[in-house]
Amino acid sequence: MPREPPIVLPVLLSQLRLANPWALLLAKEEGYPLSTASLLSERYAMKSDEKPFARELLGRKPNLWIFRCDQRRFAGDFVIVDMAEPRPARRQVVVLDLKMGAPLVLGGGGAGVQLTHAQDAVEGVAARKGVITPGTPYVLATGDKDVILAWLRE
Repeated sequence: MPREPPIVLPVLLSQLRLANPWALLLAKEEGYPLSTASLLSERYAMKSDEKPFARELLGRKPNLWIFRCDQRRFAGDFVIVDMAEPRPARRQVVVLDLKMGAPLVLGGGGAGVQLTHAQDAVEGVAARKGVITPGTPYVLATGDKDVILAWLRE
């Protein structure tokens, strides 16, 4: 049986210039054959305001690391980690789901089932050595791209 792709993939500013960075990441970092990686990459594709959100956030806040969530796994759109804190166990983590035109809602309200497996996404980030530790607390947030960006800048 084929293995499940990772629940999160890192997002780098340089990748956002590529049409499909996910296939390359899945092939290079996860060891999938390029043909399989291309098929799986659609799970991480960014739609509407997601790519501009990631580009703006990474451009303005280099201390924040972004991880794209597998869109079939109901874990939100992104996991954001504030790397300014040197101790992985104390880093602030946000799992968010962008909703066009929506106000900021903390705690997961307004996301429907989209944040059901947010904990799995956070555990996926924790599995990446040195980013956060297992059990790191996190905040759930939903809202419009601009509202979330303003909140993350505070």
